[in-house]
This record gives sequence, C-alpha cells and structure tokens, in this order.
Amino acid sequence: MTDDKVIVTMLSDLKHRVFPRPFERLGVTGRGLVGVEIGVHKGEHAESLLSYLDIKTLYLVDPYALYAEYEESRSHYGDDDSLDLAKAEAMGRLAPNAGKISWVFKRSVDAATEIPDGIDFVYVDGDHEESSVRADIASFYPKVRSGGVIGGHDFYNGFTRQHDGVVRAVSQFAVRNDVTLQVELPDWWIQKP
Repeated sequence: MTDDKVIVTMLSDLKHRVFPRPFERLGVTGRGLVGVEIGVHKGEHAESLLSYLDIKTLYLVDPYALYAEYEESRSHYGDDDSLDLAKAEAMGRLAPNAGKISWVFKRSVDAATEIPDGIDFVYVDGDHEESSVRADIASFYPKVRSGGVIGGHDFYNGFTRQHDGVVRAVSQFAVRNDVTLQVELPDWWIQKP
C-alpha cells in the first residue's frame, strides 16, 4: 500500500471503530427507535447503532452475496467465502442484541417489502453504484416517518473516486426533493419533512 492509502486506512479505522459515526451522533435522536441498516457486512456499524442509539428494532439488510454488476464488491469484499465469514462474524458480534434485531438476507430493494412503514431511520451502506443508491433511497424513503431520517455512508469521493455514485445520487435526491442534506464525513443524512 502507498503511504497515502495507509493513512486513509488508519483514519477510516479510527472513525469507524473507535467513535460513533456522525449519523448516530448527530442525525438520529429519540427513544425506542425502529431502523434499518442496508449493508451489514461484519456488523461493526450495526453494533455502533445498537450501542449509541435507543433501538427497539433494527432491521439488518444484507444478502451476503456478490453482485456481478457491482464492480467494487469483489475488490472490497473478496469472494463468496469471504462473505460467508463476514456473515458469521456479524451474527456473532450482534448476538447479544438478538432481541432487538431482525435479519433480512435479501437485496435491499427486495427487502423493502418486509420493512414496515413509519420507521425512524434508514442507513444506506450497500451497493455504492449510483443507480443502486438511487434505488435504495427510492425504496426506503417512503417508509421513513415524517421527522425521521434517511442517511448513509461514504459521502466522499477522494482520490479513488469509488464513491462518486453515492455523492451524485444523494445530492440529486436532495435537490429534486428540496430537502436539506446534512454531511459530516463520511456520513450524510436527510430529515424527512
């Protein structure tokens, strides 16, 4: 790894594993929250949500399968065996909160039908392709109650440009719907009017 990539990796590790993300520090408030996390992987962020927010139910949406059309998936997540290991790690990590979580092992758009209306928040961190982020927002924003929050991860593009789709999809949604976009890297969120 180059020196720049080592520094970025270390900072990312610090942001993601030591401190709560901006989404749970600044974006979501309330008690007895019902929420959704799209893209669970090893469960680190779900664990953070459960630690820092007063969660009643957290729906965890992840098919634990590679998407052929998602270029980042193989380079970022490895192969199907790696995803099986990630799933096992997530299930073990989150087992102490079993009474608060509901697993949905489907692609996010397919999982939306299993999520009730009137939820408090959705955190989008699945497929980062622009069309997929747009589809996640379109599928889940209507499920968020007025005053609730939709947000997500990786609202930056930096030198690798791999998150351009997130930045474009989220920015376009905010402009088209005349809603305020809040950003504190690496998170974004919108409070539904």
